[in-house]
Amino acid sequence: MSISLLAYLHCKKDAEIAFDTELKKLVNASVKEGGCLAYELYQYKDEPTRYVIEEEWKDEDTLSRHMETPHYKYFVHISPALLEKPAEVKILTRLI
Repeated sequence: MSISLLAYLHCKKDAEIAFDTELKKLVNASVKEGGCLAYELYQYKDEPTRYVIEEEWKDEDTLSRHMETPHYKYFVHISPALLEKPAEVKILTRLI
């Protein structure tokens, strides 16, 4: 079964442009990874500083490999300066 991840992110008001740019770089690199079944980026319609990333990976190993990639590590490194608070991340297992 595949494994999914939901990440809820809230960027600082004065960091919107930088955050948007860096987040899109992360998504564009991540969708090219082997084992990535989906990597979707959403923005709240009524709150443009809030985002949701929905990821689906072939299995836990491919998700673990993703978390070791340079583009992921770079985003994790820079994001604290751009976020209001740490991202809320939930890992889900498909039941059906």
